[in-house]
Amino acid sequence: MNVPTFFRIPSLTRIAALTPVVSLALLATLAAPAARAQTTATTTVNANDVVINGESFFAASNIRDELNRLARADGVIGSTESFRQVAVSGALISQILGYYRNANPKPVYVISDGGGNDLMGNCPGNVDTCPVVANTFATVKAYFDTMAVHGTKKVLWMRYPDPQGAQWATLKANQDLFNPLVKSLCDTIRAPRCVWVDLRPVWEGHYAEYTTDGIHATNAGGTATAEAFWKVIVDSNFFDLTPTSLRTLRTVREEDFVNIQVRVGVEGRARLSVEVATSGAHTVSLHQASGRLLARRQGSGVSRYGFATGVRTGQFIVRVRTDRHERVHTVFVGASPH
Repeated sequence: MNVPTFFRIPSLTRIAALTPVVSLALLATLAAPAARAQTTATTTVNANDVVINGESFFAASNIRDELNRLARADGVIGSTESFRQVAVSGALISQILGYYRNANPKPVYVISDGGGNDLMGNCPGNVDTCPVVANTFATVKAYFDTMAVHGTKKVLWMRYPDPQGAQWATLKANQDLFNPLVKSLCDTIRAPRCVWVDLRPVWEGHYAEYTTDGIHATNAGGTATAEAFWKVIVDSNFFDLTPTSLRTLRTVREEDFVNIQVRVGVEGRARLSVEVATSGAHTVSLHQASGRLLARRQGSGVSRYGFATGVRTGQFIVRVRTDRHERVHTVFVGASPH
């Protein structure tokens, strides 16, 4: 079989093979045939469905602002939307539970911490059954149970960075007893589903930059924390987003401001080349079919970007956003029969 080195599918998508390989062909298409029913899908989340809860680690930092920035840049929330935050500095875990109970409407997704202020007392015997640790954990469990009752689907729970300095030695010792209990709970509960983020590796080697008092985040620490959260949110599809077809989001009749080429190298791995031919700022992102973000590029004016898929077969979503247009391309890369 002879495999053509180039063919064109009308309106926007090109496919080219760098090396003709008789056992491999590439297929790229933007949308299903007209007779196929259009599927319902979402690429955004209602910002009001997301609540950030906890104490000063959130309330006294820029973490929410940075999460808003990242979510807006990826088009997950609108350019003027913001996640709700109910965190209050100095809050105990029982108060954090109360903030959730008072939230109206109840959130679908929660980003939370808790227990930091509770764990500052002495723990006799330095065991996880001591009252200061056991009581804090029991309230965390009640918090999770309450979220389940009220229909919260997922909670992102963070393990604090290690407290720095001798003045926080008791807090660190208690956290080391407390956090394995919460991690075990997080790993086993099914409602809400729990996503665990350990901030110690994120802050390791940067404590002097990320905190000035040993426990709270500077702006740099808040940005690093938000970016770590966002990576986990994207990788786990925390907001349950699904890809959207081109026909769903077509908002303009300009058919040719995006051009896509798919190429296969000698090693058999596909690479997407995305050319944007429009004025102004734009964002180009590559997603798996599940909606998971693989890579994102930002630029202005006529630009070309390369994305390595890492595989020779699969379905991918290319999303292009400008200030006036939004286009989503479904690209299929697949092996042909012999």
